[in-house]
Amino acid sequence: MSEHMVEFVFPGVPVYQLKAKDISETGIGVIVRPDSKFLTLIQIGEEMKVKLLSPQESRHMQGVYRARIAHITALEEGKFKGHKVVALELISKIST
Repeated sequence: MSEHMVEFVFPGVPVYQLKAKDISETGIGVIVRPDSKFLTLIQIGEEMKVKLLSPQESRHMQGVYRARIAHITALEEGKFKGHKVVALELISKIST
């Protein structure tokens, strides 16, 4: 794996593994296509378990976290112009 990914599991739908952007100790931004069904499965303020998958060189952040969706914002420039970024606030690490 060459980049960070965030894994989301919802009942009755396939597992989502989405590209992570702007990772810090307190939060992660996740890149989402604007037409993705994923956006219909989440709400701002919702808390959920997410799994951060990391490349070999940065395994210290890898693990399962309790996270809250802080905001959903359209990207208006750059490599992912037209996509949305879902900002996750990392509440606590559950396991590695």
